[in-house]
Amino acid sequence: MRRLENLLIGRDATSSRSAETRAGRTVSVGFAVLTVGFALGYVTGGASVRTSLMLLSGMIAAVSIAAGLRLHRVTDQRPWVLVILALLLLTVSNAAWLYAALAGLVRPPDLLVVPPQLGGYVFMLAASLLIVLRHAPRDASGTIDAAVWGIALAAPVWEFVFRPHMLRAGMGTAGLFLVLTQLLVLLGICGALLRVARTSEAGRICLNYLFASLGCTIGGIGLVNMGPVTGDNASLPSLCFAIGYLALGAAGLHPSVKQLSEPAPNLAPPTPKLQLGVLGTALLLVPLCGALGQLFGQPADGLLLTIAPLLCIPLVLVRISRLKHALIYQATHDELTGLVNRRQLFTAMQKAIAAHAGGAPGDLALIYCDLNGFKPVNDEYGHEAGDAVLRATARRITEAVRTGDVVARIGGDEFLIFCVDADDATARALGDRIARSIAMPVPWGGSELVVTAAVGAVTRTERRIVAPDELLAAADERMYADKRASAQGRQNLRPERLDERHQVLPHVVQVDPVEAESRIAS
Repeated sequence: MRRLENLLIGRDATSSRSAETRAGRTVSVGFAVLTVGFALGYVTGGASVRTSLMLLSGMIAAVSIAAGLRLHRVTDQRPWVLVILALLLLTVSNAAWLYAALAGLVRPPDLLVVPPQLGGYVFMLAASLLIVLRHAPRDASGTIDAAVWGIALAAPVWEFVFRPHMLRAGMGTAGLFLVLTQLLVLLGICGALLRVARTSEAGRICLNYLFASLGCTIGGIGLVNMGPVTGDNASLPSLCFAIGYLALGAAGLHPSVKQLSEPAPNLAPPTPKLQLGVLGTALLLVPLCGALGQLFGQPADGLLLTIAPLLCIPLVLVRISRLKHALIYQATHDELTGLVNRRQLFTAMQKAIAAHAGGAPGDLALIYCDLNGFKPVNDEYGHEAGDAVLRATARRITEAVRTGDVVARIGGDEFLIFCVDADDATARALGDRIARSIAMPVPWGGSELVVTAAVGAVTRTERRIVAPDELLAAADERMYADKRASAQGRQNLRPERLDERHQVLPHVVQVDPVEAESRIAS
């Protein structure tokens, strides 16, 4: 029966992969056909046709992304919703250009172009950061640094390539502002996504489309502001923008969008790294480029010195916030198991003891759990096997206790469970459940690792302030009494009953399991 189930599951997985492959090919073919069609339209059409096609490409991209989120059942849709909002804002700007072309105007009013484009690119940056932070939680600081570096590298490109040419062409402040913001945001997105590409394999095709979109958009901006856009070259910038929109739509419609948006979780604790030299160099690059002109008697670039920090500072604040939370987590949790450590447990106990002394209902209970047979596992199978046992024990204890109970690892193979509103029978039943769960074998490299637990439980009914150490000492004494009783009992047991005696605690077997379960549930 199990073999049949595995066979059916394998067939379902194979069928699902085949369907995704076919859907991915359909998206690729559709993207290629639309790209060729739009290229022909741009080559043969006039200005109004080109603007109409660019407007249409943005709408196609928004609809494609919305369809992809629904078809592929993407749960975390926030980044792509921001992309759709960005496309809608950019569509407003494109519609303004179409209106200007139909009305015979040289360019539309800046109010209809600049604010929508700025809003669209800011939404794009926010969407990319959400994808990055969702995709690589352990490397979030590195991806933020990469985004800051992207913004920083945009500074010399702007200062020494784009800005001199645009000033010679007589570009106004609004145009300079818009192009600078576009460069900073797009290169910031590119830096963040390049960091994601190092670890993302399942979402690689979606990422490739995103990079194609970024490349086309940056190329279009460069052609508009740096190259000739008259005659035969007039269609190239708009074509680049249109293909960029289509590539963005293909990224949202491709099946790999789900893997990129919802990567497999990494349960390892975060590892904070504060690379001040790397981050500081990136932050210094912007003011260095912006103020360099003053050395040659020219005014400083006020736009660069204003806009780049406005984009970098929020990223740096997020970076510091994540570092702060990671350091707090490390200070209050056990690195191996993810459980709270002794310090955090005592903090929770002090608050509960104070509330109990003040008249909070219910009693307090502390359960001390120490593993039996853990050292032989370490000696025979190695420390990696021992770590696997500790992680499995932490998970099993967490699953066995009630919601609101605090589980801590206080060192080695010792665990504590602190319970609020728990009487003696409830504490005993919890100890029994924990001991039986821990006694289940832990799979490891084709073998089964078996440890058991000695459990000591104490309850506190007296309503006065005591130190957490007093409860800990009492629970520790009860646990060692259980160990001594277990050792004495093993001497009087037949050899074939050793395992059975080892798994059942003397102060737990007296509890009626039905009564205990009802107490825990209540």
